Amino acid sequence: MKKVLVFLLVIGFSTGLMAAEKGYKVTVKLTGNADTALILAHYYGTKQYLDDTAFRNKQGFFVFEGTEKLKDGMYIIAGQSKSKYFDFFLTENQQMEFQCDPLNVVNTMQVKGSDDNKAFYAYIKYLGSKQVEIEPLNKWIRANPNRTDSMDLIKAQIETIDKEAKAYIKNFFTSNPTFLSANFVKASNEPEYLQYITSPEGVIDSSKIYPTYKAHYFDNFTFSDHRLIYTPVFAQKVDFYFDKLVVPVRDSLESDIDRVMNMAAINKEMQTYMAWFLSLKYETSQVMGHDALFVYIVRKYLEPGKVDWQYPEVKDNILKRVNTLEPLLLGKPAPNLVLLDTLNVAHSLIATKAKYTLVFFWESNCGHCNQEMPKVLKFYEDFHKKYELEIFGVSTDTSMVKWKNYIRKNDMKWINVNGHLSLSGNYHTAYDIRSTPIMYLLDEEKKILTKFLLTDEISNVIVKREEAMEKSRKEKTQ
Repeated sequence: MKKVLVFLLVIGFSTGLMAAEKGYKVTVKLTGNADTALILAHYYGTKQYLDDTAFRNKQGFFVFEGTEKLKDGMYIIAGQSKSKYFDFFLTENQQMEFQCDPLNVVNTMQVKGSDDNKAFYAYIKYLGSKQVEIEPLNKWIRANPNRTDSMDLIKAQIETIDKEAKAYIKNFFTSNPTFLSANFVKASNEPEYLQYITSPEGVIDSSKIYPTYKAHYFDNFTFSDHRLIYTPVFAQKVDFYFDKLVVPVRDSLESDIDRVMNMAAINKEMQTYMAWFLSLKYETSQVMGHDALFVYIVRKYLEPGKVDWQYPEVKDNILKRVNTLEPLLLGKPAPNLVLLDTLNVAHSLIATKAKYTLVFFWESNCGHCNQEMPKVLKFYEDFHKKYELEIFGVSTDTSMVKWKNYIRKNDMKWINVNGHLSLSGNYHTAYDIRSTPIMYLLDEEKKILTKFLLTDEISNVIVKREEAMEKSRKEKTQ
C-alpha cells in the first residue's frame, strides 16, 4: 500500500512539475513597498498589454502564474498606480524569481532561475558604474572650460572609460548570442559605420556620413530573432529609420519598405509582423499621401500572399479599405461627381472648367464648417480670378431648405450642389467622406493635388505651385 501511495505521489509531483514547465511562474518581492497588487504586462510594437495581476501573499511575494507559456519577449512589472518598477525578459524558461528595492532596482536586483536576466542586470549595473565614473569628469569640464592645462588629461580619462564601456557592451552581445537581452542590447546600440568612411590617415569623409549610416543602420538588428517584436526596440528602430533617415517622397519610401521587408524575410514571423506594422503605420499616418504606402504594402505583400496576414479575420476589411483609398491617391484622376444644384441643374465635376478645382464637402449644421466658411469665402474671392480657381461645393445636408438658405445667407457664388441629389452614385464612398469639412484640390487635368487640407494650407500649395511653374518657364526661356 505504501509503495502504491509513494508511486502516486511521484506521479502527481512529476505531473505538477511538467505543468509548471509548460506554463509560467514569475515570483516578485519588492522590499519596502506598500503595493498589495502588481501588474505583469508585455511590449508589442509601440504599446504595452496587460497579461496578469498578482496579489501580495503572507510571505510578501507576488506570484504571477499560468498553465500556458507567455510570448517570448520583454515584460514589465508595474505597481497599482501603473508606475513601472522594472523590465525583464521571458524566453524558453518562464520559471523565475526577482527580488529588489524598487527605489534602487539596478543595484539591489537578485535574479533566480534566469541566466538571461542575470546577465542583463549585470550589464545595466556595469554601465551605471561607468556613468558614476564619468560624470564628475564631465562636470569638471563644464566647470573649467578654460583650464587647458588639465583638459587633455581629463578628456583622455573619459575616452578610456568610454572605450572600456563600448568593449564591454560589444562583448555582452557577442558572448550571449542566444539571449534575448543580448539581441535587445545589440539592437539598441548604434551601428559602427565610421570605419567605412575614414581614410587611412583618420580623416572622415563627412559627405558620406548620412548614406553610410543609413546603409548600416540595421547592422545590429537581428531580424532572425522574432522575439524582438515583443520589445520596445522594434518600433523605435523601424520608426526612426522611416521617419528620420528615408527621404520623405513616395518612391524613396516604397524602395525602403522593400528593403526592410527583404531583411525581415529571414524570419517568417518577423516579416509578417513587419508588414502589419508598416501598413498600420501608414494607414493611420497624419501625413498627406502616406495612404499610398498603406495601399502599396497591401497590394504587393499581403493581397498576393507573399506575406501572411497578421490577423486574417480583418483581411476583408483591409482590402475594402484599400479599394476605397486607391482611386483617391495623390496624382490620381478625381472620381467624377454629377450632382444637382438648387435649381435641379446637373453639374459634372470633371466638366468644370478651371485651372484649380476645390471639391468642398460641407454641411450647414457642422460647427467646423461654419468656422471654416469665412476663410473659404475669402479664399474664393482672392483665388477665383487670379488663379482660375473654381469651387465645387458639395453639401451633405438632407434638408434642402436649410441648404438653400445657408447659400443665400453666405452669398456662396461658386458651384453649389447637393450630395444627395446625385446622378453618379454615393459621394461618401467615392470620396471617403466620413466627416466634414473635407477638401480635395484638383489640378487643370482634374488630378488630385491635395486632400484633407483646409483653405490656409491649400492657399500655400497653390501659390508655391504657381511660383515653381513660373520659375520653370523662365528657365526654359533662358
